[in-house]
Amino acid sequence: MDLTELELIRKLNFGNLSEQELLDVFYKNRGKYRILVNLIQQPRFPEKFSLNIISKLFPIDLINVIKNKRTNPFIRKKAEIEFTMKYKKFPLGEKLSFIRVAPNSLLNYFIKENDKGVLKAILTNKNCSEEVILKFINRRTQRFNFYEVLIFTDWYKRPSIAQAIIKDIEAPIKLILKLIPFLTKSQLKKLYEQEHTHEIIKKNIEYYLKSKKSDLI
Repeated sequence: MDLTELELIRKLNFGNLSEQELLDVFYKNRGKYRILVNLIQQPRFPEKFSLNIISKLFPIDLINVIKNKRTNPFIRKKAEIEFTMKYKKFPLGEKLSFIRVAPNSLLNYFIKENDKGVLKAILTNKNCSEEVILKFINRRTQRFNFYEVLIFTDWYKRPSIAQAIIKDIEAPIKLILKLIPFLTKSQLKKLYEQEHTHEIIKKNIEYYLKSKKSDLI
């Protein structure tokens, strides 16, 4: 008795099919999109067939392939590349919806993004990591819009990110001022002594330490 499409998908997800069994499923169901989506996520499914399927996948299915750690790492990487190629043609609304649910590995492809809406979607994505944030801070391209969005998140309060921000001469004064309570005394001292540190920042460091009954020595 032939399995229904739903039963076959369940078998693919929860079974332990051999390469030959997976190929049999492929040859019998080459015109069924949902079957193909599930097939390429099978670690034993041959790469050469998966590569031909990837280009036909919708963006959200590419994201699901990338997220599935059971999928062959090579296929996941190819899915990332395919997504980024299609991403360029998306209208802004679609870009935002996909970026909000993108896995961390995919966010790394968007370090050069400068649209505030996209930046907000990245920074509020639950899969975003400190590594991604640090790449934004250390990029050589313009970072003003990134900082404009970052200031409304809690990311800047994290020690490694705060440390990176105070080293960036392009970091806006208003962000540095918000950082002061989250810096160690040693970091405050280094920031105070940096040649490019604005006088307003120095004054605020002095006021902050005075309120804590401390000093820079």
